[in-house]
Amino acid sequence: MEISDSTSINVLNNATKKILIVDNDDVTREFIEVILKKTFFLDKCENGLEAIKLAKDNFYSIILMDIGLGSGMNGIDAAKEIKKIPRYQNIPIIALTAYAMKGDKENFLAEGLTHYISKPFLAKELLNLINEII
Repeated sequence: MEISDSTSINVLNNATKKILIVDNDDVTREFIEVILKKTFFLDKCENGLEAIKLAKDNFYSIILMDIGLGSGMNGIDAAKEIKKIPRYQNIPIIALTAYAMKGDKENFLAEGLTHYISKPFLAKELLNLINEII
């Protein structure tokens, strides 16, 4: 998988930016890593509890949060817990989900996630959204 220059992040000094990828699907985590690893520091995890722990122990500029994380805590609940950490009150948490029915996006944004992208997505779509956020 190769990303053309036209879809690269156009922001300087991303070396200090760190992104947390929260998704229980190995393929999705690897796909996102391929897209972003040359531009950002990345951490990855598979569930909400691990995401909360990582958020407490680190600082992320952006969090990519799957909604359906399998058994246990879902992405909405994990995002709400992370938002309780003072330094995360204004940090973008992107709903990264296969939930793409009418009203899903609005529901996730109403629940406190700041942005939304539905699966499957193209590398360019994710890069454009992150570029817009930064």
